[in-house]
Amino acid sequence: MVTPLRYALIFLLWAMVAVIYAPLIPAALTLISPALSLTHWQALFADPQLPQALLATLVSTTIAAVGALLIALLVIVALWPGPKWQRMCARLPWLLAIPHVAFATSAL
Repeated sequence: MVTPLRYALIFLLWAMVAVIYAPLIPAALTLISPALSLTHWQALFADPQLPQALLATLVSTTIAAVGALLIALLVIVALWPGPKWQRMCARLPWLLAIPHVAFATSAL
């Protein structure tokens, strides 16, 4: 591809990205400004449900992390010495790349 045409297409691509994401800048400022207000933080810490909500978050996060660890360990114990383990190790990069590809395409 000719270099000036390539630069023009790159500029056009960045312009399209800017057009898509430019409306999000005022929205982000609108979302961030209440977080900088002291009254909102005082209302949060004055809420009597805050300790219960934090405990529920901590418990559910711990259960999810321990459950994921147990599932991973069970898979390793079941497949470790053998050809299935080799196959899984060969496919693992593709399986781990799929969520990243989905996120990258959704961002565009």
